[in-house]
Amino acid sequence: MLFARMLSSTLRPVRRLSVGFFLLIAFTCLAFVSGSAVGVRAGSTVVDDRTQGHGVVKFCAMGDVPYSADEFTVLAEQVARLPVEIDFAVHLGDIKRGSEPCREQIYHDVAATLLKSHRPMFFIPGDNEWNDCERPGDAWRSWNKYFLRFDQYWRHAFRIFRPLDREENFSFVHKEVLFIGVNLVGGRVQDEQEWRERHGQNLEWINRNLQQFGNDVGCMILFGHARPAPKHRDFFEAFSARAKAFAKPVLYLHGDGHVWERRRPFQADNVLAVQVDRGGVAAPVMITVTAHAEQPFEFDRRLTIKTKTLDAPARCRPRRRRCRRR
Repeated sequence: MLFARMLSSTLRPVRRLSVGFFLLIAFTCLAFVSGSAVGVRAGSTVVDDRTQGHGVVKFCAMGDVPYSADEFTVLAEQVARLPVEIDFAVHLGDIKRGSEPCREQIYHDVAATLLKSHRPMFFIPGDNEWNDCERPGDAWRSWNKYFLRFDQYWRHAFRIFRPLDREENFSFVHKEVLFIGVNLVGGRVQDEQEWRERHGQNLEWINRNLQQFGNDVGCMILFGHARPAPKHRDFFEAFSARAKAFAKPVLYLHGDGHVWERRRPFQADNVLAVQVDRGGVAAPVMITVTAHAEQPFEFDRRLTIKTKTLDAPARCRPRRRRCRRR
């Protein structure tokens, strides 16, 4: 409304120029401020990584951890031992057992552990910390408090995009690889309407990114939590059709099932679905994306012990969304 009043006052003395011309300028400016024509907002960094060209990309993925006090120690060690050569890491959701109460302290403690990573971390919601909780609304507020825009606690060169209607989703392009994260959970369907709407928003987010970046990338990686199941049919059938039209290699990387699984469950034979091991009993997997036209994805489930010591690791106060150095 303020922008409209400013625009109206600007138009009064310039009667010879058409209203349509000024409206065109206004909408162009709004699209730029939002992030791009995709209809998203950029993150804290503005370096467009697409200019780097294709090269080898390495990142680590983990999920379904920690499920106990002992696994907090395991997670801390895994984070400390992330390979120095990776570009980033991603947690694919489920930070507690489904039967455990969704206490805010758990979200705080997991966030504090992951913040010790020497590489940027991205976070995907899991059902155990959201829709399977006794009070999903309270759980979602805790998730947003500690994990929304989690990557912004690090200084990195990725230009992150997020949809205006679902900010836990994200996307970025790195060395001609399109990465997309979506809120796709398993577990309990608390609200069928919300379930369908969220799936539709996820599909729209994927479509926008493929329209914007599809011609410029060599492959796509989709991060989600859920193992494909009948309750996700509306999402995966449409996703499979869109991936087939993309006609380039696609990796759907997820958690949820707790055991390593590599398969092609969709009609689109260019989509590879990989389920990571449960983090409490196995190391994170390192994925390498090569320039191979048909099979660019390589998986290393036996990480080498190659650590990086930080003199001043990041410490964060999630309540204030600020980090400081000790």
